[in-house]
Amino acid sequence: MDVSGFIALLLALFDDISNERTELKHQNVSYSTPPIVITSTERLRVEMATPKKVCDIPPDLWCDSFDAAQRCGVLHQCEQFRRSRRTIKLTLIYEALCPYCQRFIINHLGNLYHQFRGQIELELVPWGNSRLLRDGTIKCNHGEVECDANRLHGCVLDTVKVKHALPFIICFERALVGSTVEAAFQHCSGFIRHHYRTIRRCFESDRGIQLQHKAAHRTMSVRPNPIVEVPYILINDYSPNTDTNNLNVFALQHLLKKWLRSIKYRF
Repeated sequence: MDVSGFIALLLALFDDISNERTELKHQNVSYSTPPIVITSTERLRVEMATPKKVCDIPPDLWCDSFDAAQRCGVLHQCEQFRRSRRTIKLTLIYEALCPYCQRFIINHLGNLYHQFRGQIELELVPWGNSRLLRDGTIKCNHGEVECDANRLHGCVLDTVKVKHALPFIICFERALVGSTVEAAFQHCSGFIRHHYRTIRRCFESDRGIQLQHKAAHRTMSVRPNPIVEVPYILINDYSPNTDTNNLNVFALQHLLKKWLRSIKYRF
């Protein structure tokens, strides 16, 4: 092959290479990226290196919003709490002749119940610091008169719904000051007139005693125990204040509102 023929062959080879490059430019060539495998150690390093929000919010506010719950690491607990109950169970453990109990029932309990009506489930337990002795008899903190009054309250609460029992109990506690159980019963009987005979039979029979035993066991089931001061308030079986003789009604209202707000908030 002469020189001119060799040059012609070389130019033809270059043309073929150039054409192949041009064709490749117009083709859609896909390249698969190999998967990135992150070990648990590497993941932990990434999490530790990622800046986190500091939980600088008081515990009372943790369930008030999604951001607060997430920041303080209680999102799951707040969601469980929100789903667990749509109403609040408010329990009052009291004695019929306790002056602090009478004051709270007469002046505040009715207003609280009506303010949060439909939002709270009220439970009244007429027992307080009464004692159930080994022989089955009952010894009350303020004597036999209080035992009779507690027993009557138990019969009323067992016979009618609490929304009907509450007006009677408020009236009874007011009338009982300086009076007798029988006189207060008669004075307030209009509130339970359709159930008067049933309540009377309960009060004068073993049924009334059985209900007092039930109230005793309910009181003893409360934690922490023993209950020293009454009235004793429970919210969903939790006591916000051990010294309920000095119960601040406005603080209780605020607590109930905040509790309801936490339940209603949707994450």
